[in-house]
Amino acid sequence: MRTGQDSTDDAGARIWGGTTLPERKRARRAALLEAALDLIGEAGAAGVTMRAVCRRANLTDRYFYESFISRDELLDALYRQVAEEFLAPMTAFAATEDPTADRALSEALVDKVLADPRKSRLFLVEPYSSTGLGQTTIAVMPVFTRVLQDHLFARIEDPVRRRLAALTMAAGNAGMFAAWLNGSLRASREQIVDHLVAALAAYRTLYRIES
Repeated sequence: MRTGQDSTDDAGARIWGGTTLPERKRARRAALLEAALDLIGEAGAAGVTMRAVCRRANLTDRYFYESFISRDELLDALYRQVAEEFLAPMTAFAATEDPTADRALSEALVDKVLADPRKSRLFLVEPYSSTGLGQTTIAVMPVFTRVLQDHLFARIEDPVRRRLAALTMAAGNAGMFAAWLNGSLRASREQIVDHLVAALAAYRTLYRIES
C-alpha cells in the first residue's frame, strides 16, 4: 500500500506530493524560465547564466539540464514564448480597417509593452545587444512582418512594395520601442500612441495609386 505522497494514478504516473512527474517537470521548467526573465529584467540577457538561473529558481544544475541543453536554448524558448504574447495585440493593430479604432489598438499595443518591463526588454531591447538571441530573432520576426504584410498592406498589389512597406513599419516600430525602453528616446505614453496613430494613417495612403 502506498501513502498519499507516493502513489500511482490510473495512467501509471508516479504521484508525489499530489503531482505527477510530468507536472513537476513542467513546474520546474516554468520556474527556470521565470527566473531567467527576472534576471533579464535586472541585468539583461548577459546576466542569464545556468548557475544564476538555478540560484534564482532554487533548483540544482540537474534540473536545468532536465529542461534545457544550454543557456542559449533557454533564451530561445523564453524569447519565443514572449514573442507569442506580443503577437495577438500586434495582429489586432495590423488587421484593423477602421481608422476610428486606431487609437484604441495603438493604446493596447503600447500598454502591452509597458505591462511587463522584463518581457519588453527581452523582446524589444535585448536582440540589439545579445548575440545569444540573434538567430532566434531572425527566425521569429518574419512572423510579425507577415502580419503587417497580410493585413495592413494587403491592398498593395505589388508583392515587392507590399513587403517593403511591412519591413519598414516592423523595423521602425521595433526600433522606436527599443529606444523608448532603453531611455534613448524620451517620450510619454501619449506621444508614442499619437505617433502610432499617425503612422497608421500615413501607411494606409502608401502606394494608394500604383503605377
